[in-house]
Amino acid sequence: MHFLEDTYRLINKYNQKTKTAKQYGTEDFLYSAEVHMIEIIGSYETITTTKLAEKLGITKGAVSQITRKLLEKKLIMKIPSNEKVNEVLILLTDKGRMVYSYHRSMHERMLRKIDLIICDLSDEGKMALDKIIQVIDESLDDM
Repeated sequence: MHFLEDTYRLINKYNQKTKTAKQYGTEDFLYSAEVHMIEIIGSYETITTTKLAEKLGITKGAVSQITRKLLEKKLIMKIPSNEKVNEVLILLTDKGRMVYSYHRSMHERMLRKIDLIICDLSDEGKMALDKIIQVIDESLDDM
């Protein structure tokens, strides 16, 4: 079945790409987990560790490890929350916003190509695609 082989190839390709750090518009080399965290942080004005963990599907401990690296690279900063005593808010620095913009433009180019294909699908085709993605997502949870 070509679909299954193509899915495995895609997953393997993605896994290989995430093992290599690359530059995203600054001198810093960032791994996939780091740049995708910047992507989520940049989508919000400020965000908490708990919300980041929820959005990325990772533990708060993993968020802490990655944010520590991003702090060292001066791509994010943390500020105390005005609303909750022990809560810390995470936001991008100017340098972090440069990475966010660079990465966002990469995604937008890809999404434009995908949108051209999806807009030609029937409603049933779109629903089938959503179901396929859901099955893959649930299957990865079961692994």
